[in-house]
Amino acid sequence: MCDPITMAVISAAGTASQISAQNEAAEAQQQAAIDQQVAMNAQRVQEMEEVNRKTGLELTETKRESLREQASARTAAAESGALGGVALRNLANVYMQDAIDSGSIVSLAESDVVRIGTQSQADFLQTRSRINQAESQKSTGLASALQIGASATTGYMAGGGGGADGLNWEGSKKAFGKTWSW
Repeated sequence: MCDPITMAVISAAGTASQISAQNEAAEAQQQAAIDQQVAMNAQRVQEMEEVNRKTGLELTETKRESLREQASARTAAAESGALGGVALRNLANVYMQDAIDSGSIVSLAESDVVRIGTQSQADFLQTRSRINQAESQKSTGLASALQIGASATTGYMAGGGGGADGLNWEGSKKAFGKTWSW
């Protein structure tokens, strides 16, 4: 049987090592969650840039088409010699269609932005949850001290310390310079 003090030290050291490894693993999980969030943020930024680029191209194309139709309406009015209501009505229709098309493009872009924002919030909440879960796996200072102390006590007892066999009854009766009886 080993010395009780040696067993206590070995047991405490093993527990401390285990706690340290557990805390390091939890920190690694937290860092992985943060790294994943950074990657997801970069992806959302790319999605937003794509929405903006696509919207800009579609609005530009719609405006070009509108300008062509306006020119056609003006040309047709000038060639036919029709002035007044008909020409203005045709031109107003072109402007109206341009506004409707542009509004539709912007509305679709806004819904894409909302979708990307909602996904970004969901990503953040998921990351926050993973970080909190990893944090809960860490041992605090007090919990670590209690675990190490309990382990040391168990090791001491396993090494033959404590109990009726491990106590020096005669020496303990004379504690503090006084003889005690029980």
